[in-house]
Amino acid sequence: MFDYPLLLKPICVPRPWGAGSVSNIYHREASTGDVKIGEMWDVSTFPQDPGNPDLKTVNLIENGPMAGKFLNDALECPVVVKILDTCDRLSVQIHPTKVGDTKDEMWYVLNATEDAFLYLGLEDGVEAGAYCDKAADPNVSTEEVTSMLKCYKNLKFGDYFNVPSGTIHAVGPNIVAFEVSEQKQITYRLYDYNRGRQVHVKEGKEAATSQRVDAPIMDLSLEVECDDINYITKLPCFWVCEIFGEDISVNSCDKNQILTAVAGDVVISGENDNWNVTVEQSKSCVIPAGYSYKVKNSGDRILVTPFKD
Repeated sequence: MFDYPLLLKPICVPRPWGAGSVSNIYHREASTGDVKIGEMWDVSTFPQDPGNPDLKTVNLIENGPMAGKFLNDALECPVVVKILDTCDRLSVQIHPTKVGDTKDEMWYVLNATEDAFLYLGLEDGVEAGAYCDKAADPNVSTEEVTSMLKCYKNLKFGDYFNVPSGTIHAVGPNIVAFEVSEQKQITYRLYDYNRGRQVHVKEGKEAATSQRVDAPIMDLSLEVECDDINYITKLPCFWVCEIFGEDISVNSCDKNQILTAVAGDVVISGENDNWNVTVEQSKSCVIPAGYSYKVKNSGDRILVTPFKD
């Protein structure tokens, strides 16, 4: 249990496609020696990085009475928030549709160069099973594989993409993005640009061709005073709310929530001194359900991500 906003120490995760560029944009660590960081896990109670089981991925609490404890001492969080920082294409991948293993996710672009792009879904007329077979062909070219995917270009701050489990996708190069996903970190690589990493042809094709069992969208009661609000993601495990304004009042929310300072530093105030916290741009904090609080925003918007109990 917790009763005030939790500031968390981000966890730097090396990736072969990591850019290490965020230190030039935000107040963040971007490299560990010669290893470039591709992901910063900002909110997580998931125990370890699937690609590096020796790396613990439970955040440390940095403020208030619980400072020095781990986030899972306060709650088990059913979502993971990351910042992606790319200089190359991520693998073409998919997440399972089996109940209990899904990984619905959402991307929100924070920064992108003019040549940045991403892939999401199949081009019209492309059948999922046929695509998986093509991607598994050892003689296939990258151009053949990627030409069958819907490509999104001209990316800019504020673009967002919902990625339900069972959707074939790949983030491209030169992007910094906020990602929130269900906690399960099961990923099947379908194509990896001949980088020598394992691909998961059988499992990926099963996920691509299986019918997902429908799950109800999470209920939410949220009362906010602001300039405008867009409910940009509504999924079974979490919502993402894009809230506009310099002075924002969250009067009530019946779910624990993650506040992310996407456009500038944010100052939160509430019922006692433990609530007086500053969230630096690009970073997040976890806020308990059932409390009212105020936000002084140096940018034009914030993201609030309520999540399932």
